[in-house]
Amino acid sequence: MNTLGIELKWAAIFTLAYCAWNFVEKITGNHIDFSNIIISGFLYLLVVIVLGFLAFRDKKKNFYAGKWDFNQAFKFGLFLTGMVALLSPIAHYISYNSISPDYFEHLIQYELAKGRETREALLEKHNFDDKMYLNLRDILSYGVVFSALFAYLLKTKNYKAPVKVIAVKPKTKKVKK
Repeated sequence: MNTLGIELKWAAIFTLAYCAWNFVEKITGNHIDFSNIIISGFLYLLVVIVLGFLAFRDKKKNFYAGKWDFNQAFKFGLFLTGMVALLSPIAHYISYNSISPDYFEHLIQYELAKGRETREALLEKHNFDDKMYLNLRDILSYGVVFSALFAYLLKTKNYKAPVKVIAVKPKTKKVKK
């Protein structure tokens, strides 16, 4: 695959996994009764870790021929994080407008039943824009942490990437005749 092909493929896989996970949460009732949403979140984090590991392994094997150093792996992780962050609004739109359009209303009703906050405060707190902002923040922060972790764990031991030397031709002065 070309330079961006692997990153695009895995960013699309992460996006589809997010949508699929929201679908699973919806059919298991976690978008009506939010009492088990923390467990669901931790399980999704495990899915993200497995997908991240597979993405790093794919890039190392198919682009770098099985050898890369920490910097190459970390740059890949940061770039993949950026690509996933760019696709995140699409995933949110699909998740909260097609898969579970009543998600925020159910969440507000669940929180109101606890009696801790007013409806107005919950409407301000639980909405599409706020959810997208929080998810983008999570993608970027977890992406940097997991990029460093996977780069460290999957770097080739005792390997230094070859340095590309670019020969610079000296400027020749034109002699006037």
